[in-house]
Amino acid sequence: MNKTLDEDGKISTKEKIFQVSVDLFSEKGFNAVSIREIAREVGIRESSIYNHYKNKEAILDTIIEYFMEVMGSSGPPEDVGTEMLTQSPEAFLKLGASMYMDQINTPTMNKIWRIISIEMYQNERIRHIFLESMLEEPLKFWESIFTQLIHNKLIKPFDPKILAREYFFFGVHLFFEYFVLRYHDTEESFIDAAKDRLMEHIDFLLAVITPEVEK
Repeated sequence: MNKTLDEDGKISTKEKIFQVSVDLFSEKGFNAVSIREIAREVGIRESSIYNHYKNKEAILDTIIEYFMEVMGSSGPPEDVGTEMLTQSPEAFLKLGASMYMDQINTPTMNKIWRIISIEMYQNERIRHIFLESMLEEPLKFWESIFTQLIHNKLIKPFDPKILAREYFFFGVHLFFEYFVLRYHDTEESFIDAAKDRLMEHIDFLLAVITPEVEK
């Protein structure tokens, strides 16, 4: 959701409801937060919420739509990606990882990732979104990337499905480490440290799959 401003240039009430809901859902979970609590934190009457959202589920739907929109724009530009795939696997893999981590490293997305990590255990729709959009589709994408890199003889001819898993699942591990296991007791610098660890993992993978240059 892009920030919506009112006539005075201030954040609109609908945007305030969105941001407060993100804060509360990420701390307490969706089921533990009431419309009344959201309204109180925003500073409006409970009935005023319904001028902007049909119900609490509609607020969650908007949060997930925002998340999907942001994540859908997290890949490298097509023209840049195509050029890199013919020249440098290291540049492409690290650009993809860096853009992915940068999308996580914003206050709003940080909290929405936390919401997803909580709600996927009890919300079938969110579980399906995570499985399809955050696991299955990225794996298919990276399988196609490694297939192209093999075709261009920039990496050794390993099974591209296995390469996609090796590349992508370390990032999934970092997701669960931060947003599930260490969310409340990890320093704010974790994302920077996680990004460094992800780059180290890519260096390790590249050392294994990059052909040796003949002297």
